[in-house]
Amino acid sequence: MKKIITFKDSTTRSFETNLEGFIQAVSFKESSSDLSLSLSHPLNARSAKTVNGPGYLGLFQWGEAALYELGYYLGDKGISYNDIKSAKRGSALHNSWKSQFDSNNWSGKWSGKRNINSKSDFLNNPHSQYEIIKEWINYLCKQIRNNNLNEHFGRTIQGVEINESGAIAGMHLVGIGGLGAFLGVSNFSGQKQTDGNGTHIKKYIQDFGGFDLEQCCDRKIYINLKGKNEEALVNKEVIIVSKYSGKTFSGETKVKIKSDENGYLPVIVRHPSTEIKIVADGKESNPIIQRADQKQRAILKDFEVSKFPATLEQNSTPQPKPQPDKTPQERRNEQNQPQAKQDGAAENTKDISFNIQIVEGDTGKPISNMNFFLTYKGNIKKHTANGQGIKVGINAEVGQDIEVSVSGEVGNQRIHNFKVEKALSNQTVKIKLPVQSFKIIVKKDNKLVPNLPITLFYRAREIPKKTNALGEINLKMLVGFVYGVGIGSKSLTKARVINNSPYRIFRVNEGFVKQSKALENKQQAVSPTSSTNSGSSTPAKASEVKQEPPKAIQQDTHTENGGKPLTTISNQSPATSDTTRYHIYHDGKIKRENKTATGFAEFIYYEANGTAHNLGKSKFIKAPLRKSGNEIISGNCYLIDFTKHGLYKKGNLGYKWIITGGNIRFYLNGISIAAILGTFMNLGYEEYPSSGASLKDGSSQRPSKTHRNGEACDFRYLGKDNAHRTNAIWTQNDNYDIQRNIKLVQELKKFGFTAFYTQDGYTKKPKISGTSYAPNHYHHLHIGNCVPNIQDI
Repeated sequence: MKKIITFKDSTTRSFETNLEGFIQAVSFKESSSDLSLSLSHPLNARSAKTVNGPGYLGLFQWGEAALYELGYYLGDKGISYNDIKSAKRGSALHNSWKSQFDSNNWSGKWSGKRNINSKSDFLNNPHSQYEIIKEWINYLCKQIRNNNLNEHFGRTIQGVEINESGAIAGMHLVGIGGLGAFLGVSNFSGQKQTDGNGTHIKKYIQDFGGFDLEQCCDRKIYINLKGKNEEALVNKEVIIVSKYSGKTFSGETKVKIKSDENGYLPVIVRHPSTEIKIVADGKESNPIIQRADQKQRAILKDFEVSKFPATLEQNSTPQPKPQPDKTPQERRNEQNQPQAKQDGAAENTKDISFNIQIVEGDTGKPISNMNFFLTYKGNIKKHTANGQGIKVGINAEVGQDIEVSVSGEVGNQRIHNFKVEKALSNQTVKIKLPVQSFKIIVKKDNKLVPNLPITLFYRAREIPKKTNALGEINLKMLVGFVYGVGIGSKSLTKARVINNSPYRIFRVNEGFVKQSKALENKQQAVSPTSSTNSGSSTPAKASEVKQEPPKAIQQDTHTENGGKPLTTISNQSPATSDTTRYHIYHDGKIKRENKTATGFAEFIYYEANGTAHNLGKSKFIKAPLRKSGNEIISGNCYLIDFTKHGLYKKGNLGYKWIITGGNIRFYLNGISIAAILGTFMNLGYEEYPSSGASLKDGSSQRPSKTHRNGEACDFRYLGKDNAHRTNAIWTQNDNYDIQRNIKLVQELKKFGFTAFYTQDGYTKKPKISGTSYAPNHYHHLHIGNCVPNIQDI
């Protein structure tokens, strides 16, 4: 695909719509070069040496401020960020620092980066200038992300489409302030939208829009249009419809574009999570969701037909965001509420008392002293049955839903739910504990072990078993019960029966096999620490058996069984878990209720006077545990999307917790979120921009090695006059707020965080006392390894 640009002198040039074509187009505009020729060509060598009247240099007409930002030029007066980090805005030193870029006289020193030590070195090196423009594009792209201006991609302003390459070119002309002002972002109102030659940013956005910058944002969508007979749809006009809800822009946008000679649409770049549809000829495609850091490709051959409700030339108003997920129990209670009120009015009753009896699922026999759990009005409570398997005196409100669950390995397993009815008053509800049929599979060195004697320990009995020719033992046991696996009268490991789990793998070592065979042959048991061969000096390994996690999946509360009342024994619903609650106290203590639940997490903060603030409830996301380098290890972690808890305000307490740029690292474990929310609430109301934690699968986004398993998070440093709310704050900047950042770290420590990385400017020193130095942490605070004062209740 090529783009034709007509320049001010009526010169018309065409450029490939890739990164190289973009660089060629900008250079031709700025210095009349022709980078389709070699960089050493006399024309380009002359253009590289160009210095215009206002003092801008080279192929791309660089100013002092731009090369200072990239680390090549040190300023006319040699005043660095470090020099002014404690200077007040508007002070003589601060104003002097700013004024050193006003004249483009290049009277200062150079850093020596890329062996450029002078203005002359720069002008005589077109190859370096070509590489530096790539650095500059990346720098501008990062500024767009950090200020959320990529939320505006897809809008049409003053008849011009806003897209990635147009925005980058506009910033090259007038900076981030001019781009923000053109987009109508309030933080940038009043900023100049024209350069010193009177060129308006609109011209650059229009001329240089539609290029694929390749290196800028990793996320791209490439769409090829084809007809029913696989022919390319050439010069086909379509409308790209984008829906997004963000910080600086929310709503629906529509732009008209045409496909090229091969049926390809111009590259599409939107803010992550934007929903995109292609509309043409009264038809629309299925939605495509813009993914962060992914190159997505699609071939559209035949659109699904549907009516498009909005006028295509107009932007629609933003739509409300969806409400948080509710558990099935909450939904059932909402559905039952009108009927419960009606029943209550007719029967003049509210609470009733009844009993619950747990019985074996196959025999119907009561299970004495059985522990089980009831979830009622969102709260979970442990109960213990008596010798007849009965828990007497359960009180509940007519019309409410009750879930019955038993212990699992990573949470509770729901075995039934029922609705409380007046007919249950003084009655006993029998709950059948399911019997699970499953296989034990025994392996050694990843091979099946046939005919191996094993002892099972179940319900206070020792049960001798032997694997069959396939290395298997077929079993039936009650869900939630614990059983042991061992040799003779010795149990070596324990496991729990999981509902709907068809098999469980146990891996044994050589010592286990030898001792088991010895006992079978009625020989003296082999000591785990003695040799099996008196002539050998090598002792036998200790008998060992390890279990793999069950393949059964303890389902969460989104598995329902219809909510029918249970008054007799009936089939039971699948296993589930409900809610872990984190009670967060102002003094740094956290009480965790129902820690094994894996369905939902709820966070409640308590002031010193006891006032409670419910900070929201959201769903756990299961992910594998990982070690450094993202290698998966045994076990799971349960993560929360912290954007679900991104806003709370009551009086002078609260927070706004937002993600910056195009980051998708939304995920933290429950303990880390609880500690962060406690910190926020202790500090009064503030906004906290964050570049994220872990990815959804629990991994750390490269190059990070620490942001795994939801254990670490990055935040912007706090700035004076709340400057951090709109811009990244560097520790060497004058608007870095020393005291507020120290206080933030102190509160995070109170709630258990132990790892902090900071950097004082470009030095190898930490910025905040009690933190550790790590490179590239001058623009953000890293926190991790939360070990709070926690009590499980």
